[in-house]
Amino acid sequence: MTSPFDSWRLDGRTAFVTGAGGAIGEAVATALALAGAQVYCADIREKAAQIVARKIGARAVTLDVTDRSAVIAAIDSVAVDGLHIVCNLAGVPGRSQRVVDIDDDAFDAMFAAHFGGVLYGCQAAIPHLRKVGGGVIVNMSSEAIDIAPAGIASYAVAKASISMLTKILAAEVASDGIRVNAVAPSFVPSDLSLVRYANDPEGRERYLDWWRAKSPLGELCSVDDVAAQVLYLASDAASYVTGQTLRTNGGMSMPW
Repeated sequence: MTSPFDSWRLDGRTAFVTGAGGAIGEAVATALALAGAQVYCADIREKAAQIVARKIGARAVTLDVTDRSAVIAAIDSVAVDGLHIVCNLAGVPGRSQRVVDIDDDAFDAMFAAHFGGVLYGCQAAIPHLRKVGGGVIVNMSSEAIDIAPAGIASYAVAKASISMLTKILAAEVASDGIRVNAVAPSFVPSDLSLVRYANDPEGRERYLDWWRAKSPLGELCSVDDVAAQVLYLASDAASYVTGQTLRTNGGMSMPW
């Protein structure tokens, strides 16, 4: 008898993960590797990618996702023996800036890091996924697409554009057997997301309590919560799921 958990296995598949040197990226790369995939850990920070790759028996790739030609070259190089899963997770923290103050440099940088990186990853992946008869793309969105947080318009709009790109691309490549989805997590505690509180432990706890209070579950989103959703979408367990953005946010964006 076949176990229902077999559909979560990724044995024999190759996965490419951008932003793998970050907290969420490392958790995702680890989950995919534990499920049996051969993982390539891509990050603009060479050492960070190498550290994660060594931990999980993967391979490291140094990559700036805002460089279209670099993204294409990187994915071409790892797809020689086939490519099945691409996770476009790389990004930068949202910059605090109100709409009336948005300048071109800040807007362009935010879109390049988020929308541009996802777009290039998708464009580079599609030909290779077609060659193997189908595959999976998972993009990184954010709860900011639902809650309209004041002060981070460039970030929120960039993330909203990723969710729309995900839906459109899913419709365009469905006939090729390619599924395209996104995850939209809420705030995830990490050294990077909490860097402003590095020397303020009391302020850190107040900030985390504020986030806990926003969720009906009263809990924070963890890197493992996000990784579990990405693994699900990357696996055959989600074989009939495409064009979706999964809200991993503890119910924060429910329509009240």
